[in-house]
Amino acid sequence: MPTDPHYRASVRIDLDLVCAHPDDLVNGPDDASRMSASALTAEDALLSMIGVSIAPGADDLVRIESSNVAIVDSQWQGTSGSVPAGSSDTAKVARAGARLAGIDWALNELFGGATGDASASELRQRTIIKGLVWNASVMVVDCLFDDVMQLADAADDRSAWRETHVISQLPPQYATHYDRMFAQKFLAATIEVTSRLSASPVYPPTVAHELALKLVLDEAQRNADRLGGDLPSGWREHLDTVLFQDLDVESLFADQDETTKRDAAAATPPLDFASWFIPYAHAPAPAPYASDDLKEPAGR
Repeated sequence: MPTDPHYRASVRIDLDLVCAHPDDLVNGPDDASRMSASALTAEDALLSMIGVSIAPGADDLVRIESSNVAIVDSQWQGTSGSVPAGSSDTAKVARAGARLAGIDWALNELFGGATGDASASELRQRTIIKGLVWNASVMVVDCLFDDVMQLADAADDRSAWRETHVISQLPPQYATHYDRMFAQKFLAATIEVTSRLSASPVYPPTVAHELALKLVLDEAQRNADRLGGDLPSGWREHLDTVLFQDLDVESLFADQDETTKRDAAAATPPLDFASWFIPYAHAPAPAPYASDDLKEPAGR
């Protein structure tokens, strides 16, 4: 007979105790209610101060009640892996974040250390940020597949890019280049960026990869605003600082004339459209489909 699926969660409970002196943990309120001081360990002393209740019919189980409890990771056994119906949006985002280990290093400075030194609240925030990035990665890639099909179906419509989900978020002054072939290459760059986020990320190797990462983080930030969760201030700015070598691509979103476009082509590295898929000097080689080698750009 099949068993019902079970929801498993890794729960961290933080208890803040203030004592005048460590001996206060051993010396209880009265001799009748405390254990012998010689036999009482520090752990026993702490547990003796926590109120527990025995579940009816289960004398060997205890439930510790605390006002500071957080689910750090969870999984729903016996199903596809999603959280149970009725779970909050925040729980769903945190569930996704448990799978994105590649940016833990980037969050250590934001939270003041590795996960082993973090409080339950910090672990929760860290997992939510990772979940936001994970979900944004999935959404952007999924929408780019639709964009490729849309641009292929409207090959003769020079304004078709305006109706796309992701391509329409790129710098509009280069819109004449946003056709099916470009969308396919940009999709390949985006998949590569997101795969590195889930493994061991390095700086994006081309302008296109930097733009892809920016759009993923933009989507994560929009989702964070809709979620309304309690995240540390400046988390997006922090990721911009550590995941990008610089933020020169931001200049591509400003209004440009012919002079500024020439300046972009002469920049180090060049930012003109012809250079978007050319790897930076000394950068790791990008995926072949998302790489051009028409010229060697200046050193970064």
